[in-house]
Amino acid sequence: MTEIPERQRLILKEIVDRYIRHHEPVSSRMILEDYGLRVSSATVRNDMNDLEEAGFIAKPYSSSGRVPTQKGYRFFVEWLLDLSEITREERVEIVEAYETRQMDVQRIMRQTAFLLGNMTRSAGFVIPPRADETRLERVVLFRVSPRLVFLLILSDIGIVEHGYVVLDEDLSPEEVSRVMLLINDGLRGVPLADVRSYRFEEGSEGWYEGPVRQAMMVLGRLLDQESRPTVLFEGLLHLAEPLKKIVPEEAMDHFCRLNRVVQEKAGFIEAIVKARSGRSGLVANIGDFPIDGMQSFSVISCEYGSHGGLLGVVGPLWMDYGRALSTTSYLANRLESLLCPT
Repeated sequence: MTEIPERQRLILKEIVDRYIRHHEPVSSRMILEDYGLRVSSATVRNDMNDLEEAGFIAKPYSSSGRVPTQKGYRFFVEWLLDLSEITREERVEIVEAYETRQMDVQRIMRQTAFLLGNMTRSAGFVIPPRADETRLERVVLFRVSPRLVFLLILSDIGIVEHGYVVLDEDLSPEEVSRVMLLINDGLRGVPLADVRSYRFEEGSEGWYEGPVRQAMMVLGRLLDQESRPTVLFEGLLHLAEPLKKIVPEEAMDHFCRLNRVVQEKAGFIEAIVKARSGRSGLVANIGDFPIDGMQSFSVISCEYGSHGGLLGVVGPLWMDYGRALSTTSYLANRLESLLCPT
């Protein structure tokens, strides 16, 4: 953490905390009244001048108090990283939200993005695990009607995709089971990214039968769809009101820029990998997320599991960092325990 005198550290924390809660410039009088520091107002003003010269706070108007800068927010977040916790009630809310889930990966991740957004009043996001990090556990095939079979793909983290296979010929339930057994014996443990182009040894029994080829074609098509880069976002509208309140003249421009960033999913994934720079655990990018248009936003992110998945929240510079950090950390651990139980 940046080295500044202890009293100035305390004053800076109080300025950031008060600005996040009240969204108004903070004066030396407010600090003395709200926090009861046993120093004179002149001492507080001098400390605030030093903090301003160091780039931690700024004065938006000549006669106003101070507001945090990006550097000030970063100092505050560094201090919060070791302190963040969510309440017992919030933990219960999260557990109940997952309690009735099926192990459908997409559904769990969508629910996680919703919880991130709802609990932080920001935009929550989840980036699914990479296909090259996830392995096929098994496929499930069952006959729905003549010449129609339902296909379910399960990876080592749960249900990945499902769809229907239209066969050229009708198969009995026993024959469908045989096709399923052939695929599972040959493909279990193969990375999902390799399943589509997997080649079996020449002469392998049953692999050139029509139903098997048709099932493999659908399997490959579903996995090809699954392998495209994607980000699940929830709660984008949570940011509209605070932007309108704090920066009314620029609110629409900020929101439109963020919306464009969200739409470019591959670009967002590339940027967040670059922003994390190989770091593990919670990472906070405050006004420096490497995409044009994100200078007015902070991104809190954390990895989950060992499959390359990431999750987090996007909020304004004045977001509630304590809640964002604690919620992101807890949900990352919770999602990891659901997808990768020990």
